[in-house]
Amino acid sequence: METKKLMAPRDGLLLLGLLLLASILFLVLGNRPQGTAAVVERDGEILCRQELSALAAPMELEFEGEGGHRATLRISPEGGCFLASTCPDQTCVRTGVITHAGETALCLPARLVLRLEGAAGEADAETY
Repeated sequence: METKKLMAPRDGLLLLGLLLLASILFLVLGNRPQGTAAVVERDGEILCRQELSALAAPMELEFEGEGGHRATLRISPEGGCFLASTCPDQTCVRTGVITHAGETALCLPARLVLRLEGAAGEADAETY
């Protein structure tokens, strides 16, 4: 009776290649810088800039945007999010917590932008 091997040599090479690809993707995508400051803007005007490291506990801020829409934001040492909004679609609230530099959450009806900035001099991408 002939015994069958569980894996052929080519299967092992394929598995090794997949593990290598997964490791590279994890290193590239998982090493994004943490946000160091939360910035709230309306129509390009900065309404609030808060250093995340200066926060001992989460803080909630309320802003009135365009068209009378109101939005409540929570900023914590880990990041920020829209907690509530009077806009009809609630996309800003469903965005969830943003934690990495360069991430943005928007409330388009209120024209409010919450974005996280990284440390000075950090580039999130370079092109040549």
